This record gives sequence, C-alpha cells and structure tokens, in this order.
Amino acid sequence: MSKLSRSKKIKVIRKKLKLRKKKQKPLIEEYQSKLIESLKEIRVPLILLHFSMSIGTLGYMLLSGGNFIDSVYMTVITIGTIGFGEIVKGSETPIGRIFTTFLALMGIGVFTTSVTVIVRLFLVGDILNLLKYIRMLRDIEKLKEHAIVCGYNKTSAWLVDALRRRRIEFVVIDSREEALKYVQLHNIKHYIAEEPFRKSALMAAGINKAKYLIANMEDEAKNIAVIVTARLLEPDREKLFIYSTAPTDGIAQKLEELGANKVIVPDKLIANRIFSYMLHEASGFVSDLFDRIAYGEEAELEIVEVKVREGSTLASKKLKDVDLRRVYGVTVVGIRRADGSLELTVSGDTQVEEGDTLLILGSPSNIKKAMSFYREVIK
Repeated sequence: MSKLSRSKKIKVIRKKLKLRKKKQKPLIEEYQSKLIESLKEIRVPLILLHFSMSIGTLGYMLLSGGNFIDSVYMTVITIGTIGFGEIVKGSETPIGRIFTTFLALMGIGVFTTSVTVIVRLFLVGDILNLLKYIRMLRDIEKLKEHAIVCGYNKTSAWLVDALRRRRIEFVVIDSREEALKYVQLHNIKHYIAEEPFRKSALMAAGINKAKYLIANMEDEAKNIAVIVTARLLEPDREKLFIYSTAPTDGIAQKLEELGANKVIVPDKLIANRIFSYMLHEASGFVSDLFDRIAYGEEAELEIVEVKVREGSTLASKKLKDVDLRRVYGVTVVGIRRADGSLELTVSGDTQVEEGDTLLILGSPSNIKKAMSFYREVIK
C-alpha cells in the first residue's frame, strides 16, 4: 500500500470515529446514572418503612396524649421485634393492644424486607462499589502529566513497577476480568474497567492532561483503535507520547504512521540487547550500566534527550554559557547534530545549534531540575 493511499485510509477511519463518538456521555456520568438506578431499588422499601413509622408514631401519640419521643420509641421496638413492653401510656388498654397487634403484623414484614433490601444493595450489591469507583474517577481528574496504560498484562506489570519507582502517576484501562483481578491484586490505585479504545474511557483517564499513553493490548487491531482514538483526542505528538509494541517492523511502522511516537518490536529488542552483551563481553559492567540507564533501571543515574528547537535561546550559545554541571549537577555528554552525526567530545566551548539534540546525564532529581530549566529556554 502506498503512503498516499494509507494516509487517506487513516483520514477515513478518524472521520468515522469522530462521528461515532461525538455524542458519547462522559464515563463518570454513566456510573452516576448506574448509581441512581441502584438507589431507586431502595425507594419503595424506604417509603413503606416511613409509612409504617408514621402510622405507628401517630397512633401512639393519640393514645398517649401527644408524647412524641415515647411514641417513636414504642413504634421502633414494635416493628423491630425488640419488645421491651408497653411503655407508652394507653398502649396497655384493649384499644392500644389491638393497635399494637396490627402495627406489628404490618410493620415487622415491612421492616425486615426493607433492611434486607438495603443491606443487600450496600454490602452485597453495587452501591458501595459505584461510590468508590466514582470517587476514584474524580481523583483521576486531578492527575497531570501522568501515564495511561492500556491493557494490563505481564509487560504492563513490569512497566507499572518502574513508574512507581520513579513516582510517576498512572491509570490502567482494561475491561477483561482476569486483568481486573491482577489490578486489584497488585494494588493499582487508579484503573478504569472499560475498553481502552473507547473515547469516554480515555477522556476519563485524563488523556488531555496525560504525558504518556502505552497501547499494550496484545491485539494489533485493538492497539490500532487505541492509537487512532488517542490521536483524535490529542493530536500533538509533543504533548502526548504514545508507545506500543508490534510483532514485526512492518506493523511497527504502520502504528507509528497512525500516531504512535515509538513502537517497539520485543523480539528484536531482546536480540539486540543480548548482542550488545556479546560485543562488550570484556567490559560487561559498563555495558550493563549503560543498558540500565537507557532502560530506566538504574536508580542513581538517568540520561535524557533534549531537542533544541527553532527559536530556542540556547541556539548559537556555548555550553559554558549555560553551566548546567555547576548549577544543576548534570552533564551534557554528547550532541546529536541536525545532520544526524553524533558528537561525543564536547566541552565548554562546544556550540549548540538549532535542531541539535543534547544528551544529558545526571541523577534523576538533578535531571528533573535541569529539565524545568530547559522547558523555559527550549521553545
């Protein structure tokens, strides 16, 4: 398929998704509607219970001459089958005992049925789960620059562990029962039990404020749906970074054309990593160190790439003019020039140009401080 025909096909898919998802209700509203429907089930029992309490209280007030507190108490102990005796004045009379008899026959059934329904809905039913889920969705709305993990499997579990070590907030989206069991087992704080390619699910996960999205569905079609839907919601590749996996380079290229920033071929990645150890057998420690830094496994060191965009105040300056080593404790260890060449012998007199990519090495905390500086000057 030519690039032109493929791009046309992508546009058609995106247009169809826009039409289908345009009027979709926000996910939190869907669950609020479910909560209201569940609460409706206790409406009739509560009305009947209130009616029984009202009849009993009014009846005992007429018998006692207006003693409200004792009348309410007598009604409760009667329909609740507690039965502490005839404590209301007039209840020991024949009329009072006839009234108590009819109240007990009517009220006990209403009371037990109402309590059973309420307990079932709150403890066995969905009300508590819905309340907990709605509260979690509201917490997700507060997240910023977090990661969205679409699909929870072994790879996702390793990824989540790495995110936790770096204290990066994340949201897991998966609707499969086996995945949700592991989500609860692994104590995932934020999760959405929906299909990840649903617009409402991605919106509820805060896609407009997220920094990363990982499409890891173990299904090519579903990964495509996630990527296309995500790019419809957030087209800016520099604002939302989408990552995925693919079985071949060809499929990886297609996913990147659909909107992914980077697609990894697991088999190829493993093979390359093994080969790197074979090539650097004599310097295993150094090779392993750089591997761990590159893959985010080294807690003490981190390396990041920062691109100098057009109009940046760093352009045409020397590295010594922005002494990051002294101010932030990080070091520029190399520069990938705009023409693709890699310059590793950098010094304070090395000049930075537009289109360059700086390789910065340092501790995670210092890298974070330096990146805040670069966000200000690299614009």
